[in-house]
Amino acid sequence: MTKSSTMSVERRDPEINHDGRLSATAFSANGKYLVSGGEGGVRVWRVEDGAQMARMEAKSVQCLVVSKDGRWIAAGSELGDVSVWSAETYEEIFTHTDDNDNIFGVDFSPNSSRLVSASSAWRASVWDVATRKEVLTLRPEDEVWAAKFSPQGDQIATATRNSVQVYDSSDGRLLVDIPVKVTPWYNNGILWSTTHLFIVTHDRIKKIEAATGSAVLEWPVPKGNFSSCLALLQYGECIAYFAKRTVTFWDTSTHTQLSDIEHPQYIRSIALSPDDRFLAIGEEEGKIIIKQLSRITEPEIQIDDDTLNLWKHDQFADAEALLTTAVGESRNPSHHVLASRALVRSRLQHWDAAIVDAKESIKIQPSIIGYIARGVALVGWGKKHKHKAYRVCDLAFEHSHPNHVNFLLLVKAIIVFMAGEHDDAISRVYDLINTVHVNSICYVVQAYMHLLLGNSRMEDGDYKGAIQSFERARAQMRPHTSRALLVISLISGWSFHDLDITIRQRICEVLCAMGRIMEASECLLNIVSTVDEDMYTTRPVTTWVSDFLQQCLSTPESSGDSSLHSPSPAPLLRKWAKLKLSGGSWKDALIAALNFTAPRFTIYRALCDQLETLDRIAVATSCFYELMSELEGVKNLHAEQAEWVHDFRERISRKLECLGDAAVDFQHYNAAISEYSAALSLDLAAPQGLLVKRSRAFVASGLWEDALNDANKVIALDPSSPWGFERKHAALHMEGRYDEAIGTFETMLLKISQSSDPEIREFYREYSTPEETKAAIHAAIENTISESPLVLIDTDSGRLLDKSGQAASFELQPIFPELISSMTTHLDHARIEHEVAEYYRYATFSHKWEDNEPLFEKVVHIVVYDLEESLTHNKLRMFCKIVREAGYHWAWCDTCCINKGDHFVLQEALVSMFKWYEGSAVTIVLLRGVRSPTRRGDLVRSVWNTRAWTLQEYHASKVVRFYTEDWKLYMNLDIPNHKESSEIISEMEEATGVSARALMALRPGLEDIREKLRLASTRQTTRVEDAAYSLLGLFSMSLPVVYGEGDKALGRFLAQLLTSSGDTSILAWTGRSSSFNSCLPTKIAVFNQLPTMHIPPAIEGAETDKITISLRTSSPDAILVMKMYDRLNELPVPFFVGQRMKLPCIIFKLGPLSASRSTSGHVFRAQTTVLGTVEIATDQDLSHHRSLYLVHPWIDFLLDRQPVGSVVETIPEEITDDLSSSMGELSLVGSSSITSTDPQTRAAWLSGIRWPFGELRTTTTGYAASLRPPSLLSQADKEMRAPQVISRLMQPFGALLLTPDFGNVAAYRRVAAESLITVQVGEITPATLNKLVDSVRILDVL
Repeated sequence: MTKSSTMSVERRDPEINHDGRLSATAFSANGKYLVSGGEGGVRVWRVEDGAQMARMEAKSVQCLVVSKDGRWIAAGSELGDVSVWSAETYEEIFTHTDDNDNIFGVDFSPNSSRLVSASSAWRASVWDVATRKEVLTLRPEDEVWAAKFSPQGDQIATATRNSVQVYDSSDGRLLVDIPVKVTPWYNNGILWSTTHLFIVTHDRIKKIEAATGSAVLEWPVPKGNFSSCLALLQYGECIAYFAKRTVTFWDTSTHTQLSDIEHPQYIRSIALSPDDRFLAIGEEEGKIIIKQLSRITEPEIQIDDDTLNLWKHDQFADAEALLTTAVGESRNPSHHVLASRALVRSRLQHWDAAIVDAKESIKIQPSIIGYIARGVALVGWGKKHKHKAYRVCDLAFEHSHPNHVNFLLLVKAIIVFMAGEHDDAISRVYDLINTVHVNSICYVVQAYMHLLLGNSRMEDGDYKGAIQSFERARAQMRPHTSRALLVISLISGWSFHDLDITIRQRICEVLCAMGRIMEASECLLNIVSTVDEDMYTTRPVTTWVSDFLQQCLSTPESSGDSSLHSPSPAPLLRKWAKLKLSGGSWKDALIAALNFTAPRFTIYRALCDQLETLDRIAVATSCFYELMSELEGVKNLHAEQAEWVHDFRERISRKLECLGDAAVDFQHYNAAISEYSAALSLDLAAPQGLLVKRSRAFVASGLWEDALNDANKVIALDPSSPWGFERKHAALHMEGRYDEAIGTFETMLLKISQSSDPEIREFYREYSTPEETKAAIHAAIENTISESPLVLIDTDSGRLLDKSGQAASFELQPIFPELISSMTTHLDHARIEHEVAEYYRYATFSHKWEDNEPLFEKVVHIVVYDLEESLTHNKLRMFCKIVREAGYHWAWCDTCCINKGDHFVLQEALVSMFKWYEGSAVTIVLLRGVRSPTRRGDLVRSVWNTRAWTLQEYHASKVVRFYTEDWKLYMNLDIPNHKESSEIISEMEEATGVSARALMALRPGLEDIREKLRLASTRQTTRVEDAAYSLLGLFSMSLPVVYGEGDKALGRFLAQLLTSSGDTSILAWTGRSSSFNSCLPTKIAVFNQLPTMHIPPAIEGAETDKITISLRTSSPDAILVMKMYDRLNELPVPFFVGQRMKLPCIIFKLGPLSASRSTSGHVFRAQTTVLGTVEIATDQDLSHHRSLYLVHPWIDFLLDRQPVGSVVETIPEEITDDLSSSMGELSLVGSSSITSTDPQTRAAWLSGIRWPFGELRTTTTGYAASLRPPSLLSQADKEMRAPQVISRLMQPFGALLLTPDFGNVAAYRRVAAESLITVQVGEITPATLNKLVDSVRILDVL
């Protein structure tokens, strides 16, 4: 047997110059590119021709790696840099630098998501490539010279000076610490195979088992040759390393040295391509040689895919037919087709035809396949033709490509074997193994030869010789996926598919034939425990395994060898059970096991265990039941059997419970019930937990009775446990038996509190007691009904109930115990509030009062539905019926729900009525006088639209439904809310004279005062006082109710409204004065007039500028202009003290009157200094008045500001006189620094005034907004605004006519005029300004 001294190569080797010191090399994932690293950075070269593809900047690189998926390139440097680049674009992904570090090695995980770096700083860092962050740090106690991921990626091996460490890659746990000295070479001194590590030491290479750290093999390195770098071939059958100028290859299975490659220079690094085709040898100075390794390279068989598939699957007749068709269709058949048909015909043993095809193929064109086909046909024709076959093979060498020489040598060895010269053939293959480096195919072919020899010896009865051949075959097996092996299979007819399993099958068969059942069983177990799961269950080997298992389990051990013990059947039974159950039922398996030598219990046990392993838990339970039934007559089981029965029962019950739990998680409650029931049927010692879970699943499925039965079983088994009561409560609750459920829950809480187990007592904190829930419900009720009317009609009973009755009624509802029972673990306040709010929703009634309405004092003692027949009683009855049918429990009607005999109740009702309508769920409107069928306009003309109270009722209500007097829906509008109906909106526009948009925009409060007064001015009331009281809600005001005071009620209301808002438009009217105050009207109807008749029209900006410029041109005294502005700015808004109004204004005294009569009354004329001639039309005789004054009260207009709009209580009348003197001082106060827009500072300003009657009382906002402090303005703003005030003062305005009160010379009264007194300030001169400044006053008006 010869061994070549050097490795044969097949082409001229490309040379690459890295340009600088070289440290590391690595191939790309596809083997087409080589990456080099050193002083010249990182470079990428094309393997085919050595052309440079890219260069990445990096300094002092000493290690690098390419990711398994080909996406990344990583390098480490002496400067502490760890860099990653894209292998596609060569762009840098990230670089991490540690100045105190030196990176000896880098490696990617198999999935390429992580990178590990070996560092001189006594650590290995794991980086996440995507996030670019360090995710794990490993800390061996020395410099880390190398770090490598395992092939599975679950472990990381690190190498230090004196040891190798294996870590868990997920959490960094140290798994194994292996004491071994490691050569410090950058990341190549350590290498993983599947489960082993190869480590370079100073004088040898060691193969170490990674799991235990035990040395398996080692290769000595000649002394003086410092071994440095490792590389492993694809399938691990060969390892390469270099020392000085030599690269050496070593067979990892036979432990023999293979060929060497001598290099003229010292070697710095080596790298093997992933496909084992190339070896890169790097020199220290930067030169790199890429050598192509010798290998078995197959020639091409040129046939179509259909024929090839038939051939591969041994369908030779069909393949021959296709090839024959191809030959017949061509005038000049291809030599490839003929050669292929020759091979196929050899497989069919049509030797003559095969030889003819092969000769014809060679005649057309000599080819390697043609010669091989002829050689195979000759040796198949008969061994006497073998030498001729050998010569044909030799001729093939003359016509082959150099790349195919090794393939031809292998095929010739096969032909030699076919000729019966077995030893010579095996020797030829052995020579190839030592010559060709990528030689896994050679090993496989040699293994097949040993298999065939073993088969032959077994047929001859030479079992010992057969075992030796089979063992040799198994020793030669290697992983193989090469196309060359497929071509050899097509040529020779040898099937290498599942070869390793076939060899082990033959060993099992020989051992069984020898009666060595124990060894055969162990061999069989080795097969089924190591083969691929798919192969085990789906391929033809399954039948063999099944039959052989049956044979082993049915055949007793031979007694010829007393040293052999009877084998335990359990391992075989487990494998047999796995095989049988993968394709059939356990009952069929039991039938197949009738002739087994194993005990029946053991067979059942194997089936049960295997079913459990397959997660067929329910079936395992059935099998276990069958076993228990067979054991029913057996009184005493062996201790081991009893233990297994107990453990299996407990184990399977837990798994059934887990399956039930998983089904519950996915809301598959029926499946959960089935799993829990199966577990309970196992007759467990303590089934309470399962009963609790099944009860819960029953509840979720709506099976209340079943849930209750399970709960009662738990209680019966352990009365002291609270959990049975918990489930009983759940079942009772879901069944709607709430009172019983609450009682059961209270018992559960008692059991928890009395438990001796402190952990159970801790659960008490997780529950809410019924009392806590009741308290929360009562709080929600109190909060809800606090905003509802004082008295409501219970639409179910028809009785009036006050607040206490309303509150108590909730406890009589089914929802009350349901809420208590449902809130056991936490108080759901949101749901409580929702349910309470839903129950207490009420409806309100809007209608025109009529004679003989049912009042409170009558209805309080009777059921509404029992009232005697009358128009008004029927009205109330129908209202309640409609509300009840709509689903509301409560109704409110102003006729019977207000105790008008109680003044305080009446007061609260009138003040709160707007809020009650606003809070109602719906307002039912009865249109008296409108009957169905209705037409558009009936609502406009209805009497309901003329009443004062209905104005606020409509505006307050969010939802309104109109009914005719025969209780039909108006216009048949069957929609939830008539306020959203376009028909209703249109009619309300027409009825009020206000656009729908403006009408919807009206809100309660002090906005849009004049518009609201105008709306009210068209409404009628039965009682005079209601003209005022019906407006309280619209303006969010409170006023003492005094029926019998007549028009004073309107006066008090308007006085409070003026004081609260400061809106002087309330004074803009003509007509008769009120007895309450002369500046207020007797009737609200006067507000149907437009307020703009009195208040000057707005001045456009251009006109203001014109007047302002005119003022500056005429040069009036600027000081007087500023003084006038300051005096006006200091004035408060008007307000009432009792019946006396404080009116800030500009006063103009009238001269002597001259009178004349007209058809409508008197016309008086008078002269004034500032206003000129004034004309007044009135039906009163003004001549008897001692003096008369015209006043300009529209100060807000002059200052261009809005009324304050805050609510202030009217100041009591008894302090009027004292306040007058104070206000006199106030009117002379100088400019203030207090802003008018800040409530707190305004209140502080007011508190600084010396009020003779004490502190001024306020409401709503907490400050006296009507006493407005001056605006805070800069001097520049004043200078700009002051002329604008003068320009507005020159506008025509409606003046009020006042005269001193005869009884009180300090007070005035308004003289009512039938028409507007329009006047205008004339030319502004310094003299005029002086008079105007002096005319600014705060008057007391009675």
